[in-house]
Amino acid sequence: MVYNPSFSHFSSAICIIVILAGLLACGRESSSSAFQERPNLILIMADDLGYGGLGCFGNSEVSTPAVDSLASKGLRFLDYHSNGAVCSPTRASILTGMYPQRSGLEGVIYARGPTRKTGLDTSQTALAEVLRQHGYKTGIMGKWHLGYDRSFNPVHHGFEDFRGFVSGNVDYHSHYDNTGVFDWWHDLDTAHEVGYTTDLITKHSIEFIRKNHENPFFLFVSHEAPHVPFQGRNDPAYRFSDNEFTYYGPVEDQDRAYREMIEVMDEGIAKIMATLDELKLTENTLVVFVSDNGAEPFGHNGNLRAHKGSLFEGGHRVPGIAFWKNRIAAGTSSQLVVSMDWYPTFLKLAGANIPEDIVVDGMDISPLLLHSEDLPERPIFWKYRDQLAIRMNNHKMIQDKDSIYLFDLDLDMEETTNLASENPQILARLAKVLEDWKRDIDSIPQKTF
Repeated sequence: MVYNPSFSHFSSAICIIVILAGLLACGRESSSSAFQERPNLILIMADDLGYGGLGCFGNSEVSTPAVDSLASKGLRFLDYHSNGAVCSPTRASILTGMYPQRSGLEGVIYARGPTRKTGLDTSQTALAEVLRQHGYKTGIMGKWHLGYDRSFNPVHHGFEDFRGFVSGNVDYHSHYDNTGVFDWWHDLDTAHEVGYTTDLITKHSIEFIRKNHENPFFLFVSHEAPHVPFQGRNDPAYRFSDNEFTYYGPVEDQDRAYREMIEVMDEGIAKIMATLDELKLTENTLVVFVSDNGAEPFGHNGNLRAHKGSLFEGGHRVPGIAFWKNRIAAGTSSQLVVSMDWYPTFLKLAGANIPEDIVVDGMDISPLLLHSEDLPERPIFWKYRDQLAIRMNNHKMIQDKDSIYLFDLDLDMEETTNLASENPQILARLAKVLEDWKRDIDSIPQKTF
């Protein structure tokens, strides 16, 4: 055979081109696989929904088929807790992964008074900000309650798309807050939009999903329901800038209105899930449903003691559900989970690292979600006004100005029997751990009261 240099060079070039093309194809395939491994993240939060507020948590008076379906097909948490017994602290913990005291937001940001000028500082590294840096589209639809001033707006905390209200509650129809200030926003501008708040939150959530379905996205569906005022879909508006109004609203049949507020929220969740199915996103989307704190006295906390604002279980043990088709096994979990755990968990699932320069108090619970693994034991703390509480395993201690309580929650979830006088050693151990935590956070100025 005669050696032909030009033919040899040509053949070598062809081989190199083929090899490079194969490597590029593998790279594209790996990139596509990487995208598929980064789930969409939807966090749905009810407002003031107590532990017994849903059908799947034992409430026979309300119809919640959509949320009940998520619970039956996903993981229902029996020991899930909000980080706060009121609205703003829990929302701060969700978005920072920290105890609310570490972000300076132990209390409610009220519409009246000096707290109206405070909010979640933009120096905090918010969840949406980190996810956005890692290629996620980010949106929040509904309630913010982490600062009234434009400088605290969600768009300054990593959210590309915000539709909703910045205060603690608004008239469901007129969209005026509890001081008679109009409170419905599109990003940094107020937007006059006709519609029932719950339906508008659903509408904009679906629009966000449709607009961003070709990218990984994080959507915070932050409902007002079933927070007062008592207003169903067809009840009249009553808050405006030039009239007097009550906090709870003029509706006489409050039980009917309260029930409808929950059921309309559930209808919206059904529509969101139908949209995921239609766009073939269900198998690549983690959907989490939680509440920001316990119910008001007129709500449903099951058999738990007390209600919103209290550090007894009724103030912070709330519904929690996680659904991810074919990834999270259906069932129930008795593992202790709290609001701040979603920050490290979402980052882990998104393939993002926790920034090195921040403190995260929450725990990555993805091993529990994906593999049904038990979580490491840890103490959990609550603080609100003159109340302090610590939970370690089955024991919970509560301190207020006048009393100290100790409960074994495995035997007494309703907190009916105070064991403090009978167990001085357990009490002393819990008090020491609680005091160490309190010393850590006491040096941080709190912006609200």
